[in-house]
Amino acid sequence: MSDASFSELVSALLQFAFASITMIIGNKKAVGALPLPCTLLLVQVIGTLVLLGVLPYSRRAMAGVSTRVVVAWIPIAVIFSTMIFTSLKSFQHAGVATILIFRNATAILTTATEVVMGQASTSAGVLAAELTIVIGATMYGNGAIDFSWVGFGWIFFNMCAQVAYGVTLKSYFAGNAAMKGLSKFDMSLLNNALCVPLVAAVGLAQGETVDGAVAAVRSMDATGALYVGLTCVAGFLISTSGFGLQRLVSASTFIVVNNLAKFVNILLGIVFLGEQVRGPMAIGGCVVAVLGGCWYSFETTRIAQNKAKKA
Repeated sequence: MSDASFSELVSALLQFAFASITMIIGNKKAVGALPLPCTLLLVQVIGTLVLLGVLPYSRRAMAGVSTRVVVAWIPIAVIFSTMIFTSLKSFQHAGVATILIFRNATAILTTATEVVMGQASTSAGVLAAELTIVIGATMYGNGAIDFSWVGFGWIFFNMCAQVAYGVTLKSYFAGNAAMKGLSKFDMSLLNNALCVPLVAAVGLAQGETVDGAVAAVRSMDATGALYVGLTCVAGFLISTSGFGLQRLVSASTFIVVNNLAKFVNILLGIVFLGEQVRGPMAIGGCVVAVLGGCWYSFETTRIAQNKAKKA
């Protein structure tokens, strides 16, 4: 590997790791500093749009999109808006560890949806890994001190939105040549620009007035503003560095990095946020669920590699 390639790999790894960890911990702190979810989302997406427009390397990579592509992207933007809104609502009602443990079960919804739509196949290993995730999540839910059905409801809603987003993107790119030509910066621009009016409408519908939003932003202290600012940077990086890292490493390596970030986030939630994972049931469930997620990642990667060899 050349020095330039190694430097690019290290840069992508650091950016993705920073973005993944900062986005989870930062969002948990940010919803406390700015407890209006739609207002917080608007600050984050506008921050991402500013970075897309200001940074030279992102401006150069954006070739522009046609009106037809913008219109076609609207359903994706609606799902994206739903996904990030329900994510913040989850952080309002549940701890980091609880969110990450139950989000592991997104794998089950993804598999079921892709099999029904004919986009993927499954195996005994995948089903066993998914059963392990369910067992771990059930153990954790029975032992977690911060579990609530309201929090679980928002987490489940977010899981459904994540699955819908991934499956819809996959379907769009498979059948639309214009979509395939979009850069990661074009897609980030479309998502964030189109979700502004959607998030603003939801905010107004649930009582987040302009005056209230301005007052909430002004009332933040320096620490709160720092956390919100960090989530803006992390939001930009996570929408770009993930694609860059996937081009530089194998799928299995990318999955390992993602799962390591999950472990780190749970530990940081305990150390810095004061969250508690106590009792053998909760601790055991946490370990079983996360390991089940790693097993699922391994099995799906192996299926993909076998398909590639046969192609």
